[in-house]
Amino acid sequence: MPMTHCRNNGYFIIGMCLGILVSLLFFQIEDEHNINSSFKSSWYPYTVSIYDDQSSIDEYAPKINIEELGIRERLFIGVLTSQEYLYSRGVVFNKTIGHLVEKIRYFISISEGAKKPNITLSGIVGFTDTRSVLKPFHVIKYITDNYLEDYDYYYIVKDKSYINGRKLMNFIDNISVSSDIYLGIPSKYNNNYCSLDAGILLSNSIVRKLKTNLDWCVKNTYSVSDDINFGRCVNHATKLTCLMKVNEVIFNGKQLPWDFNFNQHLTGEKEDHKKFHDELINSISAYPIVHDYSMIYRINAYFLINELKKIEDIIEKLRKKIITSSYFGPNNNIKINIVSWPVGNWHGNKSPGRFDILRWNYFNETHIFMQTDFENSRELIGITRLDIDRVLQTVIDKINFDYKNELKFNKLINGYLKFDASRGMDYILDLSLVNTNNKLSNNKRILKRIHINKPLGKVDILPVPYVTENTRINIILTVHLSSINNAFKFMENYVEVCMEKRDKTSLMLVLIYNKESPSKGSDDIYGKIKTYALNLTDQYKRIQSKISWLSIRLPSISSNAIKSEPTFKIAVADLVVQKFSSESLLLFVQTDAILTSDYLNRIRMNTISQWQIYCPIPFVEFHPDLAYADEMKKINIDLNRNHGKYDELNYESISFYKIDYQTMRKMNENYIPIIHGDKDIPNKMTMSDKNILHSIYELFILYGKLHVFRAVEPALKIHYNVINCTDELNEYIRLKCILSNSRQIGHRGQLAKLINEYHES
Repeated sequence: MPMTHCRNNGYFIIGMCLGILVSLLFFQIEDEHNINSSFKSSWYPYTVSIYDDQSSIDEYAPKINIEELGIRERLFIGVLTSQEYLYSRGVVFNKTIGHLVEKIRYFISISEGAKKPNITLSGIVGFTDTRSVLKPFHVIKYITDNYLEDYDYYYIVKDKSYINGRKLMNFIDNISVSSDIYLGIPSKYNNNYCSLDAGILLSNSIVRKLKTNLDWCVKNTYSVSDDINFGRCVNHATKLTCLMKVNEVIFNGKQLPWDFNFNQHLTGEKEDHKKFHDELINSISAYPIVHDYSMIYRINAYFLINELKKIEDIIEKLRKKIITSSYFGPNNNIKINIVSWPVGNWHGNKSPGRFDILRWNYFNETHIFMQTDFENSRELIGITRLDIDRVLQTVIDKINFDYKNELKFNKLINGYLKFDASRGMDYILDLSLVNTNNKLSNNKRILKRIHINKPLGKVDILPVPYVTENTRINIILTVHLSSINNAFKFMENYVEVCMEKRDKTSLMLVLIYNKESPSKGSDDIYGKIKTYALNLTDQYKRIQSKISWLSIRLPSISSNAIKSEPTFKIAVADLVVQKFSSESLLLFVQTDAILTSDYLNRIRMNTISQWQIYCPIPFVEFHPDLAYADEMKKINIDLNRNHGKYDELNYESISFYKIDYQTMRKMNENYIPIIHGDKDIPNKMTMSDKNILHSIYELFILYGKLHVFRAVEPALKIHYNVINCTDELNEYIRLKCILSNSRQIGHRGQLAKLINEYHES
């Protein structure tokens, strides 16, 4: 029995010793690897990244683990340049190919302690090792350290070349990612090595092999030619020589003569010019461009023009095929197989019923008619006027070109426009033209009808800064003497929606006093409101939700006039923003509004600091006698065409951040003085007749640099309320006030029924 235990213990001891020996063996191998790594760093001290387009921020952003999924981008471009040429050649590269590739980096040498380049060009990487012969290997080391798992191909090129980004992307799309790729144009020094002037395309597999051989490459760098040093490195690591073709796909490059002149070599009908043109157009790179870097812009434009011609030819061929194939439709009936115009474009929406028909709006040279159901005509101004003028000028240029300037434009007789969200904008123009060439015609006028279509372009999703629903909203409610009862109802609504539910909000009441109105003691006209506000604040102080107020005393001006005066609303905003910090989110509301949690959350999401303000279009209740003629009046307003409408004339509700308002006001301070106190208000009010501004919204439109989000808001509902359109208002504001009142009485069917009942009674 003791012998058995000894044997078992012996096996255990032997196994443990073997395990320790194996562990020590692996530990020594790992330690040796670390020594090699430290040796490698001797020729690669470190890099300094400049303007690296927020790569450090991306490290902390949540993302998919692309390494596990095996997902890679297609192409990384590394440009070997210098600090001297960043402002010229670097910018040229960025403008010609920067928008076509996934990643582009500019590699320069910059000694330790040297001043960084003062240029706003992203993706600059500086090497502190200033030995130029080692720069290509620094680039490979940088790629293997940072982007080895991210890209299929790497294109290394010097800054003396023009790169046709579209042809390069098309080239790599036609080769297999599994192949070992070392492609380019053979160097003039050695045909076995590719030229860095023309650019070298490396596959991910090649770069991985270079990673383990960089030490050898650095030790064997003895030539003054980068092509030879880099080519020898690739050959040592992969046993490959420079190739110009892979899988029957040819890598073309055009070496330009030292005396290259754009006009001499590319314009004209000579055979040499055509040959040079064909070689250049089929090339991925054109090199070297040494003397005038701006020549790259001309070459790029030359490529784009030829590319555009090819695309137009392809489109024309497709249109002819569409027309030809239309006869092979059902029953070979041309009436059934009508081809849309322009050929190949979507023909547009087909309305399911008469209520969904997209109408044509008539216009002339000065006005557009019946654009909405609520107006007969509107003067052509702003972007609409510019758009119509541009379309008209395009048509005139087309007529001059087709008729060789024989027909002269006289005037626009009729114009029609229609917008289709699935097709674009369509125009029909009836033009009066004069024939100026035919003497017998005696300048006879000719009428022509022209159809124009502006198709929709590519739809892009606009990037928007990240926002949350956790922002505190500071609600601003302006209270006049005539709206005290509505103010109490609003406060009750605020308690129910915000204070009881612990929503992150605060409420500020802006109390408007007339010149002689008492504001203290028991005679205070807003005494009950103040008491109610204090009681609510004390009741809900634990959740940090409070109701405060700001008192504003008016000059000797009619209260009714001030209530509808838009410039006064700007004055109120000037005084209110002084009470908040610059990061505060402010929401201006009216006393007839109904607060909801959905509405407040949309305010938080749609109002973005230093980016966007939000001015919702509310759903306004009709007159209760018409809206609820056949039913009981409800506490909540339903989104029903018989109960109300979206009032596009209502700009009372608007949200913005204080910092954005202050920035905007500084831009128009000379035109509209900023109000710092009650005493400044009379100076403000005297400007009303001359002021073209009619709301805070228009103030942001004219002077703000932010996005302005204006859209219907189903969660914002306004109770019916009549605005007092006093004669003391200026003519424009008074007419707008009357129009707003008339529109919110009821819809046309209800009004027609009311008139009919009146005549029958």
